[in-house]
Amino acid sequence: MTAGRAGAVLITGAAGRLGSSMARLLGERSCPLALNDVDEAAVRALAASIPGAAAFAADVSDPAAAAGLVEAVTSRFGAVDGLVNAAGIEGPLAEVENLDPDEVRRVFEVNVMAMFWLCQAVVPGMKRRGRGRIVNLASGAGLAGGALASPYHASKHAVVGLTRSLARELGPHRIAVNAVCPGYVDSPMVERILDATEAATGRRPEVTGQVPMGRLADPAEVAATVAFLALDAPEYLTGASLVLDGALRA
Repeated sequence: MTAGRAGAVLITGAAGRLGSSMARLLGERSCPLALNDVDEAAVRALAASIPGAAAFAADVSDPAAAAGLVEAVTSRFGAVDGLVNAAGIEGPLAEVENLDPDEVRRVFEVNVMAMFWLCQAVVPGMKRRGRGRIVNLASGAGLAGGALASPYHASKHAVVGLTRSLARELGPHRIAVNAVCPGYVDSPMVERILDATEAATGRRPEVTGQVPMGRLADPAEVAATVAFLALDAPEYLTGASLVLDGALRA
């Protein structure tokens, strides 16, 4: 896929712990990068630290903003050949009867609907060129249930379903669509989830004890998997959900 690449790889949620790790690794590959985040100052600072990268601040959960982002990136780089959907939030942690409807909707807007709008915007160009890579950040939460975290788990199940469906739809156009499903990652999001769980239950989960490898995932390990799917994986690898969880769900 690297050979003949003319356009950029667009990474959403790029200013976060995982997104910035992906951006730096892809930058080391001299890959043209379009970095998106809602935090304009953070994404501009990140782009300034990576040669060949450009920052684009936008809330991609809004369909018009997502379309405008892809238009701006295409104008800057000529094409979007790779899309990494990494924007995501954990949402509320509560019993189902106590969930706020607006908070639940926001989880799906950011974690799922943003992917629809971005894929809708990049796919026509990929079809015209007869190539493309889409990598969706799902989660181990998309492969199992989770008490008190039903919005997040349900949204990540939706990401896995979207990935599989688009892989079938876009395969004839030589566009590969895959998901990455990390387990517990050393990240602020996981810390927030653990804090919220402790506040709700009075007990902090001992997650490393559940993982056979006995540790959290390093963000660099997730980034390496994303880079493989975005640049190096065989074209025939599509519709997959690659799990990085230290054998937690093996």
